Amino acid sequence: MNQPPVPSPYAVLDTPEDCAPYGDAAMSPQTAAPTQSGWHIGHSISDLWSYEDASGVWVLVDGIGWKRLSPASRSGHTHMTLLAGAATHDNLPVDFHEDSDGQIDQLIV
Repeated sequence: MNQPPVPSPYAVLDTPEDCAPYGDAAMSPQTAAPTQSGWHIGHSISDLWSYEDASGVWVLVDGIGWKRLSPASRSGHTHMTLLAGAATHDNLPVDFHEDSDGQIDQLIV
């Protein structure tokens, strides 16, 4: 009879010094101050950050800084998160609308 494979022992790695713990809303990025509400054209998103609450997602907009995706609409927030992830992964330019609170409430890839 064949025996199932036995998993090998695994190594526990040290936590990197620059690691920010997930799940801690107090560790969220410092959001850039509202620049001007309205549309921003032709930017790129280089990073995303979130914690376990689905409405806590920030994107790093090159040349502007960290911007939170508006949690005003659950389904809209999910769609913007997916679009931001695709834009980051494929280096696609984005256009976005910033509301008066400095949050991104519309995102076009």
